Amino acid sequence: MNSTIISVGNELLMGKTLNTNLTYIAKELRMMGIGVAKAYTIQDHATAIRAALKHADDPIVILTGGLGPTPDDMTKEVVCEYLGLTLSLHEPSLHAISTMFAKYGKVMPESNRKQAYFPLEAEILDNPLGTAPGMLVKHQNQTFILLPGPPNEMRPMLDLVKPLLLNQRDVEIEQEGFLVAGIGESEMQDKLEGFEAQHPLVRIAPYAGVGEIQYIFTSTNKDALHKALEAFKAKFNRYIMGPYTETFEEILVRELRLRGETLSAVESCTTGLFSGRLGNVAGVSEVFKESYVLYDNDIKIKTLDLHPSTLASFGVVSHEAVRAMAESLAQKTQADLTLAISGIAGPGGGSPEKPVGTVLFGVHYEGQTHSVERFFPGDRQTIRHRAVAYAFYLLICQVKRHGC
Repeated sequence: MNSTIISVGNELLMGKTLNTNLTYIAKELRMMGIGVAKAYTIQDHATAIRAALKHADDPIVILTGGLGPTPDDMTKEVVCEYLGLTLSLHEPSLHAISTMFAKYGKVMPESNRKQAYFPLEAEILDNPLGTAPGMLVKHQNQTFILLPGPPNEMRPMLDLVKPLLLNQRDVEIEQEGFLVAGIGESEMQDKLEGFEAQHPLVRIAPYAGVGEIQYIFTSTNKDALHKALEAFKAKFNRYIMGPYTETFEEILVRELRLRGETLSAVESCTTGLFSGRLGNVAGVSEVFKESYVLYDNDIKIKTLDLHPSTLASFGVVSHEAVRAMAESLAQKTQADLTLAISGIAGPGGGSPEKPVGTVLFGVHYEGQTHSVERFFPGDRQTIRHRAVAYAFYLLICQVKRHGC
């Protein structure tokens, strides 16, 4: 079964807002075995919405954006006009919207009233985080789903829709997979030569991210899927971090919690990106002791009680420096696992010996300290994000396999 995604919003076309809704919805649909055949990003304009709807001939059509209270928010009105549906006031939605304003000590403006109008044929999707309810309506052989544009409102509302979409699939599709790291996509592809031919009933799709690859296996045959998964695991176990549905940070936190171990980190060039990703995980407080963002060398020496000669002799971007920082951090915080990151993110500061993109990692675990040097091509932001992804890879390797 395929779908069409229509993203409505002038801000998306102007480049002011990144269309994260499209990638998120596409990923969630893929996990349910529903493909995305077409995707459109269009203006908040009736003509553009009608044109996109004419091309949306898939069984499922999802629209995001244009459900607000202003005149240019017209997605719902245009969709209902296109389908020949009449809008009428939905009292429960009006009450929910006015209650939302009252919660913050405000009176609902009259303009928000339009958000409570829906066709009688629609199933209303409550919005607990905003004033724009969504809706699901079936028309002939299609299902139209309207969701608000703000991602923090859209995502929980999409969860309400998932059970309904799963019931509409024409075949039952089994899906599992792995999160792979420590190897490039092209190298993995070479190693996978002939693998798919051995599992003809299973579709294997790689999705490369920053420092990671998701390998997603789908099949209508449960036994064939299990066989392919076990064969992949046997062949590539050293690269498998966990299930593809989890992030690096979720896997690391889970592994540390299972072992009753703790983590601390000190970051320089990544300026808190590593710690920030850890903070996305519920329950991280059970394992994450503390972190430091230390840029100035004198502050590094003072905070971590480093010997000044280490940085003076070898430089802060060196094996000696990151090992010393990881060891000092372990003594200071008494964490079981410590990480130190130091590198040259650019655009300046590089040298022939240590070009921009050089990053050093120090890891202390179970009384042992080691360091790794890596080079990451790209601009400043790319280098920093790749360094963080590699740091998670190193730590997961430590706690799961005691070295990669």
